[in-house]
Amino acid sequence: MTLLVALGMPGIMSFWGNFALSVIASEVFDDHCMFHVETLEDIQNAWKNRTSENVIITSHYLDAGLSAFLLKTNAPYVVFSENAVDSVSYLARQLAREDIGLIRSVSASIACISQVRAHPFLINLDREKLGAVPIHRIIAQICRQLRISLTSSAMVRCLKQLGMDNVDSATQVDQIPTLEKSAQINPFYATPGANPTNVSENLLEIARSVVQPFDGKLIKDQVSSLTWPQESFLLADKGGEPSEGEIELVGRARCLVYGPYFHLPSGEWNAKFSLGIEHNVYGQIFTIEVHSDGLLSKIRVKPSGTGSFAAEAAFHIDSPKTPIEIRLFTDSGSIEGSIAYWSVELSPIDLSTPDSEHATDVALEHDQDAIATSKETVNYPE
Repeated sequence: MTLLVALGMPGIMSFWGNFALSVIASEVFDDHCMFHVETLEDIQNAWKNRTSENVIITSHYLDAGLSAFLLKTNAPYVVFSENAVDSVSYLARQLAREDIGLIRSVSASIACISQVRAHPFLINLDREKLGAVPIHRIIAQICRQLRISLTSSAMVRCLKQLGMDNVDSATQVDQIPTLEKSAQINPFYATPGANPTNVSENLLEIARSVVQPFDGKLIKDQVSSLTWPQESFLLADKGGEPSEGEIELVGRARCLVYGPYFHLPSGEWNAKFSLGIEHNVYGQIFTIEVHSDGLLSKIRVKPSGTGSFAAEAAFHIDSPKTPIEIRLFTDSGSIEGSIAYWSVELSPIDLSTPDSEHATDVALEHDQDAIATSKETVNYPE
């Protein structure tokens, strides 16, 4: 029996890679079956319904339960990754839509796939590194991972299905296409690094802040930091419209903004909330809550006067597949004032460092023009 696990961000690399796996399996095995799964229940049902002993499991969004199960197996893993902005562009073309939900989908896939980074039998095939590589070398790498071999004639048949010109020998390497040329059979093909047509620059700019920092760090390294910009949040007063421009404070105590429903890999994280106060808010206290599977963190911030303020809170992510919602409240009504800008910077907390014991402390930072004390921030960790 052969079991292979193939994970990938939604995009050209994953589309091509899963097709390549199926082509290889058709040459090596008498029969095989492929299942796309996301949960432990999915894989249990797939196992019951399999029609072959040779099974390929694929997933973009494996949850924590499925990840924990797969990490216990000795099955070889292949991860197909690519530039995160290209992944957003792929979804925009495939689904014929442009909205922030595309970035949420890519952030979910990144967070979910990161759960298996510790698996010992894992290789990462990255489109940006392999785009100019002839596909017979990529196929050979996949076969080594599967611990199988292809005959010369089987390799030629695989190459033909993946876009090679009609030749009779695998030694004619000049006829073997690169990954990018092979991938062009996909109608949603997009050149890596290029801004695709019909995708707004505003959407791509948000993607660059939210998901592009993970490029090249999906499996081996931790991202240093990423930003969730104000435009990715929603205005509570305006029925969930994107938060753009000043955020008015005039009115009763209420939720001002919420969202953005992005995802983060599991582990300890620090959030730095930046607020710009243009008009004196006369002692207004803001409450910031972080939610996922329940309340993760809660702080209260009291800016002193006008200027730029930043409050920090630490929290733990157990379920990367669950989106994160951040809520900004006013604690009392206001007759004037506004927030000039709002954003959140996220960075992972490395608990192996000497300073990690202090990583969950909450503090109120401020620019030189601002006046604040640590007493103005209170954290209620769960």
